[in-house]
Amino acid sequence: MGPQAQELTVAHLVTPYLFPTGTWIHGQLVHACGHRPIVLTQKLEDPARFPFSPVFEVTHSLDRAGRIRNRLLHLAGRFDPRLYLPHLDRERAGVLHAHLGWEGVRALPVARASGLPMVTSFYGRDAGRLARLPWWGARFRRLFREGDLFLAEGPALAEHLRRLGCPAGKARVLHLGIDLERIRFRERGVPAATVEVLVSASFRAKKGVPAAVRAFAAVAPQFRQARLRLLGDGPERAQVLEAVRRAGLGDRIVLEGYVSYERHLAALQEAEIFLAPSRIAPDGDTEGGAPVAVIEAQAAGVPVVSTRHADIPEVVADRVTGLLSPEYDDDALARNLAWMLGNPAARAEMGRHGRARAEQAFDARKIAGEAAAIYAELAGRRPR
Repeated sequence: MGPQAQELTVAHLVTPYLFPTGTWIHGQLVHACGHRPIVLTQKLEDPARFPFSPVFEVTHSLDRAGRIRNRLLHLAGRFDPRLYLPHLDRERAGVLHAHLGWEGVRALPVARASGLPMVTSFYGRDAGRLARLPWWGARFRRLFREGDLFLAEGPALAEHLRRLGCPAGKARVLHLGIDLERIRFRERGVPAATVEVLVSASFRAKKGVPAAVRAFAAVAPQFRQARLRLLGDGPERAQVLEAVRRAGLGDRIVLEGYVSYERHLAALQEAEIFLAPSRIAPDGDTEGGAPVAVIEAQAAGVPVVSTRHADIPEVVADRVTGLLSPEYDDDALARNLAWMLGNPAARAEMGRHGRARAEQAFDARKIAGEAAAIYAELAGRRPR
């Protein structure tokens, strides 16, 4: 379908399109309303995993010399506007939306050359570990000066952006939405031969997966019907495997590696408890907001055992939809897991509250409407 004269076109900038855990960005595209989304990327990466159209790989026609020049510009923190302007002009784009802080930094020349307003979404690693580096910190401050608006998935991340130099009037909260029609609710707490505890996360320090294994190992002798299921992989694979080896629980801990989104959703249906001990990593990496998997778990009716990290308390209401403990307090995490395993009626009640919370605050269709209002506001500020 070609662009319509009366319809606002928003160019979403994300490189690559799309990394394996980028479901929350894909959701913003497929649930868009009130505007026409397009994607501009410097690299296509497994687009079949995240079907969407149109997606324009702006580097597609570059020869070898052009690719080398573009790579040098990329390392210097810039995108070449000449790669983007033909697509923006042809598609009659009215707003740019850069996903992740580093994409916003590199896209500033594109915003200047096109004269289009730009909103940048921060998600965590960009505002945490990366912002600690002087080179990136200085560029983020420039982005905050020149960019039009900045979105955070929760108030903790929005406040962190302000501390990094974002003017208060430019930082806004826009929750990440999930597809509630795709995530089926199931009542928890029903007696079963196996009680499954689920971890679904990248194996990165901020996710605390080895701590999840230790917490399960601590309570496993008391709850012999419990099983731990780990979905994911990543840089901390060796640490996770060592924690599993030390636990010595045999087939009561199952590692499945990275799985498709469909298998992730199926695993949520089978789980009784979702375990997510997120924390600030030693290098400063954080969730930024809250893991989308935590929101999805609540939507499925799975009570959550997690930590008071970043915007997780914005998602998980302590003792209402789950249990929260301090970061790095493995003993408290294990106590909360034991309590949840030992109270099936509470699991059922928390699961119902979790679904209601997801419907109230994280419905992708409602949030798409909020995003459309933001785009319309930006387009009205700066007519092309």
